[in-house]
Amino acid sequence: MANLTDKINGEIIRVYERRRHNAFNARDVYVSSLYARLPALEEFDMKLRRAGLARLRSVFETTGDDSSTFEQVASERQAFLREHGIEDGYDKPVFTCRACEDTGRVQNKWCFCRRQILQDILPAYFPDSMSSDHTFADFNLNLYDCMPSDRLQTLSARDVMAKNLQAAQFYASNFFQLQDRELFFSGDPGTGKTFLMQCIGHRLMEEGVAVIYISAPNLFDLMTRYKRLQQSFRPDPDQLEEATMLNNAFLTWDLLLIDDLGTELATQETFAQLLGLLDTRHNRQLATIIASNLKVPDFVKQYDSRIASRLKGNYLIYSFPPGDLRLRHLKAEG
Repeated sequence: MANLTDKINGEIIRVYERRRHNAFNARDVYVSSLYARLPALEEFDMKLRRAGLARLRSVFETTGDDSSTFEQVASERQAFLREHGIEDGYDKPVFTCRACEDTGRVQNKWCFCRRQILQDILPAYFPDSMSSDHTFADFNLNLYDCMPSDRLQTLSARDVMAKNLQAAQFYASNFFQLQDRELFFSGDPGTGKTFLMQCIGHRLMEEGVAVIYISAPNLFDLMTRYKRLQQSFRPDPDQLEEATMLNNAFLTWDLLLIDDLGTELATQETFAQLLGLLDTRHNRQLATIIASNLKVPDFVKQYDSRIASRLKGNYLIYSFPPGDLRLRHLKAEG
């Protein structure tokens, strides 16, 4: 059975092969359509190829060929292209990535586009995935109560969420310029924390940002599995490789979205894992967004003061209005 690295590399190779096939196929279809409409263009291209071949042969043998023939044909062809509004290079394939021409390598190094392909592939190996309809375009403020609330000090739930939505859109639009990129979404279940978090994730993935979305219980399960495999006397190499790759993603990818923090089984091991994860990502200036039903002061009770201190000191905290939108939908449908 192929290990995870081989699987992923195989998928990446197939992506590049598919891209190159599509590029050449599109080129052939376009050139054929031009030749059908302008037969003289095909004749020019044939003449240019013959003239180029003749010039190449003349370098190695005296053939008596006129060296100016190639330049003359090229000049006439260029004039023909201008006359008919055809861009030079029409007969070249248009690759998805022009830097590496869909080979994945530039000057014997991985091309930047490989990371984007990996971003599209690797999330399939995580237990959680983002909902396709959790986007800014689908965010509906009308679901929130427009009446002022005593708990919100005269602001309505809709007012609060309008501010949170605006902040999330600003965050996504200015992601690369922001210094404070660690956010904490706090509020009751069903108030839109996950939805807004995933809106940010989807928008940034469109910009090529490497994003991971995962629930806290699954996050700690995967980190615990990685640690135990590491400490095993003879760990299965494929399982260890897979666990290492996933664990490294938590520590190195541009944006980590942790949902439902506080719902995992709280142990001393999870305390240490969370502390290490938060510190590593903060020190590497990587972005992290956390959603939780807990308020920051509650973390002192469930975790310890060190974690609460990290959240208070490093994270911008956004409170979500009370009330479960999902329960409201069920009542309305009933």
